[in-house]
Amino acid sequence: MSVDPVTTEVVASRLREIAATMEYALYHSGYSPILRESKDGTAGLTDPQGRVVLIGGGLQYHFTAYQQAVEAVLGRYPAARLQPGDSFITNDPYRCGCPHAPDFVALTPAFYRGTLIGFGVSLAHKPDIGGLVPGSSGAAAREIYHDGLLLPPVRFQTERGIEESIEAIIANNGRVAEVVLGDLRAQVGATRIGVERLAAVCEEYGEPVVSEVMQSLMGFAARRVAAELRDWPDGSAAAEGFLDHDGAAKDQPLRIAVRASKSGERLRLDFSGTAAQAVGPVNLVAATAEAAALQAVLATCDPTIPVNAGLREAVDMVLPEGTLVNARHPATVNLYFPTAHLAYNVVLAALGRLNPARAVAPSGLGSGAVTIGYRKSRSGKPAVLYELLNTSLGGTSRHDGAAIVMAMNHFTPGAPVEIFESEYPLRVRAFELVCDSAGPGRYRGGVGYAREFEVLEDSVLTVRSSNHIFAAPGHSGGMSPRPSRVILNPDRSDREELSAIETRRLKAGDVIRFERSGGAGYGPPRERAPEAVREDVRNGYVSREAAAEVYGLRGDHEGGAPP
Repeated sequence: MSVDPVTTEVVASRLREIAATMEYALYHSGYSPILRESKDGTAGLTDPQGRVVLIGGGLQYHFTAYQQAVEAVLGRYPAARLQPGDSFITNDPYRCGCPHAPDFVALTPAFYRGTLIGFGVSLAHKPDIGGLVPGSSGAAAREIYHDGLLLPPVRFQTERGIEESIEAIIANNGRVAEVVLGDLRAQVGATRIGVERLAAVCEEYGEPVVSEVMQSLMGFAARRVAAELRDWPDGSAAAEGFLDHDGAAKDQPLRIAVRASKSGERLRLDFSGTAAQAVGPVNLVAATAEAAALQAVLATCDPTIPVNAGLREAVDMVLPEGTLVNARHPATVNLYFPTAHLAYNVVLAALGRLNPARAVAPSGLGSGAVTIGYRKSRSGKPAVLYELLNTSLGGTSRHDGAAIVMAMNHFTPGAPVEIFESEYPLRVRAFELVCDSAGPGRYRGGVGYAREFEVLEDSVLTVRSSNHIFAAPGHSGGMSPRPSRVILNPDRSDREELSAIETRRLKAGDVIRFERSGGAGYGPPRERAPEAVREDVRNGYVSREAAAEVYGLRGDHEGGAPP
């Protein structure tokens, strides 16, 4: 059958509403700040084979894990054994494709009159699942078993209720069980809302119509990517980038390399030449590398193209097994995001050479997260603060990069200062933009920022940063930003600059300062409009010295400029 365009758009709108409702329920039911405040989670719908139709939430790169997770569930629980009311969970990156073990996947099959019509899926981060350190993602991890509890696909809920034995296992393997289980129930609840509403749409419009519209949404994304590629000139381009180290061998940089080759309506991304998988925790599973690369394709084509399984249709990937971008079990993958972020930027750089009209300078590196574990928080219970380390976007051929916006997942905000100080024994001493932190250019990168935390109780800190040595390169004559850094007790005699990947015990009164890199610049700095430089000086983004030495603006920018 063929559904008419009006009905297609009406049903598609209903499906988008379902995904948005799932997302809303996830964030407003979650317990932990990392979920409810920083929105480190997604929810959406797939078809019966697990192909993503719609995904809602801040980390759209989760979509490749959705399909692998559905396939993992179906591999253990064949479709014929699934029942209405079933919900499943899993968090093994090698089985379900989640980026690292703290990311749990919840799945609920959707039925209409006994027929499997799809899945409601949610993937969201947990503040702690055991492992070597509070927050689970330890700098000293050397295999996946160091990262905490690993669950294969297991049935978590039926029509009779939650499987108490599974909850007991999870609760027994984490430092903040109540919070983790609250978040997990929020995920499962979001997926159950999704499948109920999907069945209701089938009741209203008929299952054949809904299924065809789901397929058409994926086909629409595939056609738009193919059409964009068709307009590019055929050719190939290469790019590379480096992580400082893996946390184990701190004198050995790690290379990510890609060659992008475009012919007609097809694009090939070949990561041969990427470093071998690391001993330390910076590896990726293939699903994460694929998602990072596809997000870069989307950015270079048209960001309005919807994120679903159709993005894969026109892109061929070469991800050699045993490398940083496709690690073999049992390699640890707990510090995946800086590596994925670098892979995104490397692909973006290569594609910018193929399609210069949409070229973007790399975003600031130094991404990742910080965890601080307390035996006793303000509530008197154990607590784990888990905060994302966002960076800033690079400049483009048309405008400056945005500040404090994470590339690849633009909708994951940092938690508010008030949340930190009300829920944890912590004082936020600073949250500020940093002068001269952005990469200079005709269009500069977004300005970097700093946060300072003073811990009020003894605690365990794990820094999961990156690129304190290798900064993001500028584009088309633009310059690199200042690299990121982490400083322990910056105003004391025992001041110490920490490595990008490190675990430390803190004493009450210790201060930790995180300075995040700005985005890289686009185009030669001397071509920046003088008034734009003056405005940056007035705002404190660029110093007078840099305005003169880097941008060549002399003598007429003194009035009103900060000292």
